[in-house]
Amino acid sequence: MAENPANSTAGSAGDEAKATLEGEPTRERVDRGLSDLVKRAMSAGLEVATRSKDDFVRVATTEMRAWLDRLDLQSELAKALTKMVVEVKAEIRFHPRTDGRLEPEAKSEIKVKPTTKT
Repeated sequence: MAENPANSTAGSAGDEAKATLEGEPTRERVDRGLSDLVKRAMSAGLEVATRSKDDFVRVATTEMRAWLDRLDLQSELAKALTKMVVEVKAEIRFHPRTDGRLEPEAKSEIKVKPTTKT
């Protein structure tokens, strides 16, 4: 008797059901299990990365705050300014406009030179 193609398809589905009943996993169950495993691994990896980033930011913030607390900006600025000479030259000219108002024209030149110790 010739095998009916419909029966062969039904037979393979029956074999899968039989394999499932016998405790052997089907390909779909194995694939689903692997994809769930990959999803859980990615989730765990992202969670660890997020915690690491948060820890790094917390430590960096603490260190920056401690450094700013120790920094005496006024004395540091005074030290920097005492080591240089600031020369400012400015020219301001006023030109009349057609409406009678004056328009300023400004030119400036700034030079900063380090002082030399004598």
